[in-house]
Amino acid sequence: MQEFLRCELERIAARPSLGTWLRGVRDRKAAMGTRVRPSRILSARDADRL
Repeated sequence: MQEFLRCELERIAARPSLGTWLRGVRDRKAAMGTRVRPSRILSARDADRL
């Protein structure tokens, strides 16, 4: 159990902060130059609910 917890703590600690992660997402979006309209995202989400 201790080994498992140690590994989990190391995995969690290695993850980037939320701010760093969001900056990366924004940078990748800007580099791609594309934009998905919110209505299209919601339609895709709702398609599986019917």
